[in-house]
Formats: sequence, structure tokens, C-alpha cells
Amino acid sequence: MKETNGIPVRLRQVAVIRDGAHQETVVLEVDGMYYIKGETVYVQFAEENELGRVTNIVKIAPDEVTVLRSGAVEMRQTFRCQQEMPGHYKTVFGRWALATKTDAIEFRYDERRKQGQLFLSYELMLEHEWSGRHTLTLTFKGV
Repeated sequence: MKETNGIPVRLRQVAVIRDGAHQETVVLEVDGMYYIKGETVYVQFAEENELGRVTNIVKIAPDEVTVLRSGAVEMRQTFRCQQEMPGHYKTVFGRWALATKTDAIEFRYDERRKQGQLFLSYELMLEHEWSGRHTLTLTFKGV
């Protein structure tokens, strides 16, 4: 991949959370930036939620994905296929231990069109209890 200094993108994130028969879908559409350094793609964007502003950085490396959140929510979670990976989630209400067991990581990037798509499928453990299956699809395109 060709290194970039930062390209503005329109980003769409779709998270699907399944816990037994219950399913919830959360969609976020925002503007952001993406960068390429070596073999790693970084996607950065901010969101507003009920707790305040949160800055998100998604680091997409050849063998793993790391999600970093800071601001009103602090989170660090790494995803590697077929591995259980620890993480944490923190708000003003407290800090919780996370872990993920990732089934699938798929990333496609079209340099000519300046667009990409990341797909993650994983089980989430919150405070040492499995809390359901999650999928995350992050699509971005240069603007």
C-alpha cells in the first residue's frame, strides 16, 4: 500500500449485537480521516454519545485490528483471529475488563478508489462473562 498523510473520508459503521434471541443494530455515519503507514491502515473519527465526545482510532494491521477510543469513553481492544484477547472499557461510571474471541477479520482496500471495508465477527466477554456475538462493519470512502 502507498503511504498517505491523511485523506478525508465518509465513514459508516454498523455494529450488530446478538445475545440469544435479542439483536440490536447500531449505525454511525461520520466524517473522518484515514492514513496508511507501511502495511497498516489507520481510520480516525469522532462521535458524540450520551456521555460526550469520543475519538476513535481503528488500526488495521495484516494480522490484527486494534480499536482505541478516548474522551468520554476510554477503550482498548485488539482482535486476532481464533485468539482470545484482553481489553478494557472505561467511563465515568467505572472500568470493565473485556475480552474478545474473533472468528473473522476481513479487510479490503481499493487504492484507486480510496475506499475500504473492514468486517469483524467476534464473541465478547464482559467482566469474565460471555455477553454475545458481535459483528462490526466499517466502510470508508474518500470525499
